[in-house]
Parts: sequence; structure tokens; C-alpha cells
Amino acid sequence: MKRRASILAVFLLIGTMAFAATIGAPAATVRLTKTTPISMADLEAEVAQYKANTVKQGGDPASVDPLQVLNLLINNELFRQGAARDGVKITDAMVESAYDSQKTNLEASTGQKFTDAEFDQIIINNFGSVDAYRKAIREQLMVDSYVRMKKSDMLGTKVQVSDAEITSFYRKNKTNFISPETVKLSHIYIPFTNDAQKDAQNKALLERVARDIKNGSLSFEKAVVQYSEDAQSKNKAGDIGWLTMDNMEARAGLGDAFFDVAFTTDVGNVSDVVTSNTGYHILKILAYNDTKILQLQDQISPTTSTTVEQYIRSELAAQKQQANYYAAINSLVDDLRKSATINILYK
Repeated sequence: MKRRASILAVFLLIGTMAFAATIGAPAATVRLTKTTPISMADLEAEVAQYKANTVKQGGDPASVDPLQVLNLLINNELFRQGAARDGVKITDAMVESAYDSQKTNLEASTGQKFTDAEFDQIIINNFGSVDAYRKAIREQLMVDSYVRMKKSDMLGTKVQVSDAEITSFYRKNKTNFISPETVKLSHIYIPFTNDAQKDAQNKALLERVARDIKNGSLSFEKAVVQYSEDAQSKNKAGDIGWLTMDNMEARAGLGDAFFDVAFTTDVGNVSDVVTSNTGYHILKILAYNDTKILQLQDQISPTTSTTVEQYIRSELAAQKQQANYYAAINSLVDDLRKSATINILYK
């Protein structure tokens, strides 16, 4: 941890701030526009939080230096006083919008929908309380607005990524760009019911359908329309997209037998009836890709047009933009410290 570590990182990684009234002997006083003490209680609480997070990440809590933590608290206070002095205003509506965006982002990353109450509970589990998290959001928005106001010249620098940088990154990380074994599938599907006799009838029905498809008396596409009960794929000739051999979540949901048939049936062929964990299927293999190391001009996956080169360029540009952002934060911290009176009493 460096003294000049980004104040934004403090808010994002720790997620808690000392908002309580000053208690006990001060560890430091900070004056930019007003004299504000940082109490020993504030410092001890923050050090305890850093140690807890260090342990969670597998580190040694003894590596947390209270003096470095104190300097971060000083930086935080300088940002608050400077932002107030220079007219940065964060409204309740801005905080609420950011809170809602966090819910949307979590839903997008997990593929799940959460009620407001469910999301609130997730926040409580991770940050202690919704109020504490909203306060952290307010501080984060304040820092971001203030940095963009004062350091627009640094943040406006156009990021360039050279071909040489892309090639170097690719060579160093080549083994990370591996495309797993994949198949593209269509299926005719009837799910299990709670009636064993009905399930047996459905299986017998699909066995007859599979025979008709194989002897040419019925097309796979027509059978999808007539017999499949998968509403999402029925209007796409049964197409359910790509399946990767290393997708453990899909394997747990579908079962080993489904995977075995999917990856051993030749492209263009139709399988016999396959029993998955959820029902009965007839599979048609639309395409197959073997495992391989991707080259720069290859697509990173069958479902996107983005190439490995484009992906690396985007990642390196994002890294440079983040580095510029942290540099701007640290530059503003230096400016504020030069204008402030800081008295460190902690020994």
C-alpha cells in the first residue's frame, strides 16, 4: 500500500468509511478550508477493516501499516474539503441512480433478476448496511466529479495502443487464448412431467420421431415444429446455440449423457433419444470446433465477431485509461496536500 494510493480504490475495495463523530484522541488534524481531526477510533476502525480484507485475500494482516492507512484517511478528508470548496455537489438523485445501476450491473453479470429487497440484502451482506453503501457511493461520485473537474487535461489524453504492444501481450499470454471444444446444437425437446407413465409415453414418441428422421420420412426441422416443447428454440429450427466441453454449469444442468452424445455425434447427424437431467432430447449437430490456441485474427468465441487482436487492444486501452485516472487522482492529492496544513500526531 502506498501513501499516494488512489482514494477511489479505498472506496471501491473497502466499501466502508469512518463517518462517525470524532471519538477520543486525534491521530491527525487536517486543514484545507477547516480544521478536522481524525480520531484514533477512526484510524483503528479503518486499520481493522484493512486487516480483515487482507486476510480474506490470503495476505498477512501484519503487513497493514497504520501510518499508511492514516495517510489515506487524510487524503479522503482533503478530497471532501476540496470538493466542497470548489463547488462539487452530489445529489440524492445521483446516489440513487448509481445504486440502481449497481443492481442492473449485478443482474447482467449473474444472469439473474433481483427484487429491490433481495439486492438490498446482498448489499447488507457485503457492506454492513444499505446506508453505509450509499454513503460510499456518494464519496465515490464526489471523488470522480472532483478529479474530472480539476484534472481534465490528464484525463483527456488520448490513449494509444501500438501493434507491437498487442503482439507482445499476445506472446506473453498466448496460452490464455485457448478455444475449448465446442458444438452448435439443435434439439427436439420434451421435459419430464410428474407422471412416470406420461414420461414413458413421451420417450417412446421421440424414439419414433428419431427413427422417422433417420429413415427420411420426416425432416428434423418439421419434427421440431410438431413435437418440441422448447418455446425458445422452436421458431429457430431447434437451434440452442453453442455448448462448450468445459462448461461445468451446463454439464451439471444437462448431465454427462447429454454431453457425451453432443460431442461424439458427427456434424449434420441426428442422435437417438438422449435423456438429460430435465427431459428427453433428439440432437442435431450443426457445427463443431476442436480445442485450439487462437491466433490474433481468430474470433475469441463462436458467438462474437470480436477478434483476439481487438480484444487485446481494448483491454490494453482500458488499462492505460485506468492508469491515467489513478495518476490524475494522485496528482490532485499532491496539489491538495501542498495547500493544506496536516498535523500527524500518531506515533
